[in-house]
Parts: sequence; structure tokens; C-alpha cells
Amino acid sequence: TLVPDDVLKDALAANPPSWEGGRFTDGTPNTSADQLTRPFTLRRLGNGVRVGVAQNQAESQRGHLRLVAPGGRDAERRLGFREGSMAVGARAMQEGGAFGPWTREQVELFCVDHLIMVEINCNEESLVLDFVFPTTNVGNTGFGENMQLGITGTEAVMQIVREILVGFHWEEDALGRSKQSFRSAHESLQKNLEGKTTEEIMESMTQNDKRFLSIDVDTVNAVTLEDAKNAVMSQMIPSELEISAAGDFDVAE
Repeated sequence: TLVPDDVLKDALAANPPSWEGGRFTDGTPNTSADQLTRPFTLRRLGNGVRVGVAQNQAESQRGHLRLVAPGGRDAERRLGFREGSMAVGARAMQEGGAFGPWTREQVELFCVDHLIMVEINCNEESLVLDFVFPTTNVGNTGFGENMQLGITGTEAVMQIVREILVGFHWEEDALGRSKQSFRSAHESLQKNLEGKTTEEIMESMTQNDKRFLSIDVDTVNAVTLEDAKNAVMSQMIPSELEISAAGDFDVAE
């Protein structure tokens, strides 16, 4: 587990969790905090995070969780962040992974042990964190009669999401790998006829709007670790976040 029992106990005491009903602006009737609806159960956590849960038995013993933070590359211009900082920062978060007392290598091993896949992307209007995980008990220890069940993959993912929001460590080497990825992608685009043509068309259609174009090498190089951190974490505001989970699990649980 990434969250020891004593840390969990202190967190629960400091911020008692609570459910609130779902509230909507499109005419959908509000849902109560104790109501299970089909095909989706929609609620809010006490801190404002929107939560949508759906049971899907088509994917046996598997689940998918998506965390969406509105903003994306549009927020770079709207909120005055350095150009490219949101996209480079999202990639740096993917390349990193250290949080709390855990190093990146330890977190990677935790994900491998619990069969969790993580992908973090930034598009024009949001940051998207995708998690694919098993819904059964994983990370078991011991053998035979001495075997102890580990936590479920669902709980493991929730722990990772919590740590990303409250204790993520930004590292220079992760930013370096992020920048190299963007530099390679842009240079490759310039050498590809189809890719370069698509880029030229997008420049014409959007009147050279940088939000919809690849990030050039000079722009990538100008992004600092502080730029990336400030841009991405400015979007991780609980009241603005939305978590959607679907998989082979008990919705009530």
C-alpha cells in the first residue's frame, strides 16, 4: 500500500470524507447522496470532486478510471502561463511518478505489482489521466495457508490518484525526458510529408493558433520545471475535477 494506516487515519480525521448529491445544469434531475442510478451513478465528494461510476461486466475483473482537469493548452493563454508549459508538464508528470515518501522506481514497482497502467495527456481543453487496473485483490504475499490478500486494484488506483493530487514531486530529470519527447516528435513531424502537410493545414484553418499545433523546439526548451509545475497544478483544483470509473466492480462498494 502507498498510504500507511496511520497516514490514512490522520487524513480521515483532518478531512472527514462525505458524499454529496449530483448537481446538474443541463436539466438532469439532481441525485441524492445515497442514490444508485443506472447506467451511471453520479455524485460529488465533500471536497467538490465530481464522481461518475458505472458497472461494466463486459471487461471481466478489469476497470478504467479517468481523471479530467479542465484547462489544457487553452489555459496556457487564458491564465498567462508560458506557452507549451501545460503539455510539457503533463508529459513530465508521466515521465516522473515520485510522490510522498516514494521514489519513481518504487511507484513503478507498485504499479507493476498491481497490474496498473497509467497514461497522462494534455489536449486543447483538458488534462486527462487514464488508469487501467484489475478489480480483484492483487499484490498478494505469502503462499498456501500463509497467503495474505493484498488490496484490490481499485483501491491501489485511488491511492495513486490521491498522492498525485496532494504529494506529487516534480523532478528535473522527468522534465528533461518530457522535453526530449516533444523535440523528437516535432523534428520527426518536419521530416514527414503527411505530418507536415497536416500541420500546414491546421495553421491555415486556425490562423496559426498555437493550441492546435505541435510545439516547436525553442518553445519546449524555454519551459522550466517551475513553469510546468505551476501550469499543471493550477488545474488540479478538487472542485473542478471529474473522476469517471467503469469496470467489473460493485458500485455500492
